[in-house]
Amino acid sequence: MNNNENELSHSNFSVDHIAHAVPDIEEAINQYKRVFGARVSDIKTIEKQDIKIAIVSFANLNIELMEPLSDKSPIANYLQKNPKGGLHHYCLSVGDLKQAYGDQKEKKINILSEPTAGYHGRNLYFIHPSEVCGALIEVEEHEKE
Repeated sequence: MNNNENELSHSNFSVDHIAHAVPDIEEAINQYKRVFGARVSDIKTIEKQDIKIAIVSFANLNIELMEPLSDKSPIANYLQKNPKGGLHHYCLSVGDLKQAYGDQKEKKINILSEPTAGYHGRNLYFIHPSEVCGALIEVEEHEKE
């Protein structure tokens, strides 16, 4: 293993999911099922975030489909610019969220939110797209076993 591979293998972060903003969650579910034969969760309404979500499950990754509940939703703003939908953010999970948040704040990383509880009970925060090549990144604590 070269030094680059060794450094990468020691990251405390892992991919949790990719979030796909969609204008019509039922249609998106039908497309993922038709094209990939994917398993999809029931649709959940998350009033606090002003969205509906469903999780598309693949063997090695989940895709979180998100549809806005109103024009005030951040997802509605995204869809105004991308009417067909698209990649909204990706989520990395970490074992010690408080430590990761503190380390990134210390490095003066532009973080958009304080850690807060997500709909699934895990704490999370978002990193501004200016920090990593224009991508909005959600950081979330690992799923509790």
